[in-house]
Amino acid sequence: MTTKEREVALSVSWQDCPLRKIGRSGLETILKMLHVFRSDTEGTKGDMKPIIARNCIYFPLMVLRGQNIKKYIGELARLEGLSPLELAVYKKQKIKALLEFAYNNTVYYKNVLRRERIGLTSQGSGISLKRIPYLKKERIMDDLEDFVCRNMRHSWRSTSGSTGTPLIFPKDRMSETYNDAMMHIAYSWHGINIGDKQARFWGSPIKRKDKYFQLLKDVLLNRKRLSVFKMEKSACNRFLGKLIRFRPMYFYGYANAIYMFASILESEGTDARIPGLERIISTGEVLFEYQRKKIQDVFGFKVINEFGSTENGILGFECEFGNMHVMPTVHIEVVDKDKRGFGELVVTELNSRSIPFIRYRLGDRGRFLNITCPCQRPFEIIEIDEGRVDDYILCPNGKLVYDAILAYILRDYVYKFKAYQENCRFLKIIFIPRKVFTSEKQNRVKEKLQTYLTRDMEIEFVEVSAIPEESSGKYRYFVSTLNKESCIG
Repeated sequence: MTTKEREVALSVSWQDCPLRKIGRSGLETILKMLHVFRSDTEGTKGDMKPIIARNCIYFPLMVLRGQNIKKYIGELARLEGLSPLELAVYKKQKIKALLEFAYNNTVYYKNVLRRERIGLTSQGSGISLKRIPYLKKERIMDDLEDFVCRNMRHSWRSTSGSTGTPLIFPKDRMSETYNDAMMHIAYSWHGINIGDKQARFWGSPIKRKDKYFQLLKDVLLNRKRLSVFKMEKSACNRFLGKLIRFRPMYFYGYANAIYMFASILESEGTDARIPGLERIISTGEVLFEYQRKKIQDVFGFKVINEFGSTENGILGFECEFGNMHVMPTVHIEVVDKDKRGFGELVVTELNSRSIPFIRYRLGDRGRFLNITCPCQRPFEIIEIDEGRVDDYILCPNGKLVYDAILAYILRDYVYKFKAYQENCRFLKIIFIPRKVFTSEKQNRVKEKLQTYLTRDMEIEFVEVSAIPEESSGKYRYFVSTLNKESCIG
């Protein structure tokens, strides 16, 4: 990847915005206008009717981006009425089209398919994915140009680096639109419509211009955000006050972040009943049963679990009966199974084009369940075992900061890293640099981190040639031996 491409990737949200040319002052003007518009359309300061957000903002913006999302919503909605056999035929056709595209447009897959002598003729309905080697993100990072098809409109994305190694890659409009359409269909299973008010528990941009764009995006999409980098008690209490006035229809965010929010409110004896709240969607990491129970007890509503990834979008979603269904936009294999049937999940994203994700190893584990769901949808049922586990950094002043801040800041400088915290005043970070990570650059990064972790946090960088995995085989980029429960109280 060239320097220019990397710069584009790291500011992907801003560069991809149709409004990017208006500048910061223009964004400020638009935000002020939207504030008035929201007040006029609902009658309550800062609110917007979902029908306005959906039909006057969301759908027109999709058209500006070249995303015909209504078309794909219609296509995917029809799949719910298919039989399992009919769905298998649909997926087989999608896989064949994907392989043909990959062969004709990428260096890597052309070489692979030739080497394995996999024919792609019109009679090739029996193509077996198992003859294609597994794909890991390190392989893409090492030879990005061999995977990329550039003759499609795309956006640059970056994973958060939950494995300590962020992947920067292009995502084409067709793939994005299928993923968005599938997400909205899955949400509709629980009565959530496009434009419904959302309380979001997520990261926040580091750079100023990206912050303005994120604020604009939150306004346009009718949502309020609590930054997971600022989860101290005062911030949580302020956010609760905002939500009581905002009346969100649903929560959406990291499992651990929503759990922490619930735990902080409960520890202070705060009444956390929020008018209008009906659903809670947990995503981004494994949802443990103790977390699900706590969240449901505090807010009084059922938690819905979503399984997905930055690379491939929504992969699985719980239906109204609590079973997690595999989305028809992906083909999932379970490999290297243990005695319980759990194995590593390998994903083929059926509509990916700018980078065809074929037999992509996620690093998550799961197994298929051979049961019939009362919802009667033809989609496979999957159970997730060990997923991404995120944590919090405890600061010297007692503040808790989501560990993803490490990935947000370090991904510009290091290829891979791992941080350790044994006490609240010291953080050790071992790393493999992308290039030369000089002491001067390290000091600048320390200052950035201390903006969030306080100036009293001592940070040590140690360059290494290799970083070991956990004994389980999973990779965690932050390891803390501190007691989170005692920190909350």
